[in-house]
Amino acid sequence: MFTKKEPDSKKPESQQITNQRYSKAQFAESRQLSWIEKDILAAVLLENETYTIEEAQQHIKQFMNGEAQ
Repeated sequence: MFTKKEPDSKKPESQQITNQRYSKAQFAESRQLSWIEKDILAAVLLENETYTIEEAQQHIKQFMNGEAQ
């Protein structure tokens, strides 16, 4: 007979992708970011640190909100 598949205890693949960390140089080479976003990240990210995509997007938002005020 068929058995019910047990859910994996591992994180879903989509969560693993979003938790990947990237360097400042990798964001600069990204095809998913506009040139404006790349320029902002080049200005605000540190060279020797890595960031998730969410962290990078948060830095962009903070920069844009700071400039608008």
